[in-house]
Amino acid sequence: MEDNQIIGLYWARDERAIEETDRSYGSLCRGLSHRILKNSEDAEECVNDSYLRLWNRLPPEKPDSLGSFLTRIVRNLCLDRLRQSGAEKRGGSAITVSLDELETVTGRSDVESSVMAQELGQAVDRFLRTQSQEARTIFLRRYYFFDTRTEIADRFDISAAQVSVVLSRTRKRLRNYLMEEGLL
Repeated sequence: MEDNQIIGLYWARDERAIEETDRSYGSLCRGLSHRILKNSEDAEECVNDSYLRLWNRLPPEKPDSLGSFLTRIVRNLCLDRLRQSGAEKRGGSAITVSLDELETVTGRSDVESSVMAQELGQAVDRFLRTQSQEARTIFLRRYYFFDTRTEIADRFDISAAQVSVVLSRTRKRLRNYLMEEGLL
């Protein structure tokens, strides 16, 4: 079923909307949730909570991309759960490493909240639109979906070292862009 049809079900308050959402985006949401939380039960609970949050937000919101809208909800709920459990402070998690990498761009220790701030988020979005498809996708896979370098390398059939180079160069360009925009 197409996104606009699923959104129409939400607007009609038809409970089939959740079934269709799960059919279309369930595996993506579960994968993202599990990647962040590393716990199947917590991951499934966050996905279910995301569907409830989506139900409560549609209407009045009408997103252009249901998948992007939903993965943002899933990601934020998972990060909130991670913060509440204190798991990210145990060190070495992929999420902590990813956020530490982004901290090198902004120079701030509160990078997660900074990235999520609306103005900075919009600037990052504008910046990513100027990048090559490969650089943009690698950046998003690493910092939005929290894929490891190895997973990204396998996905693109390139070496992990190449992934590191692309990420490093993209972060450097992002830092320069944010400085030009007056956000750093």
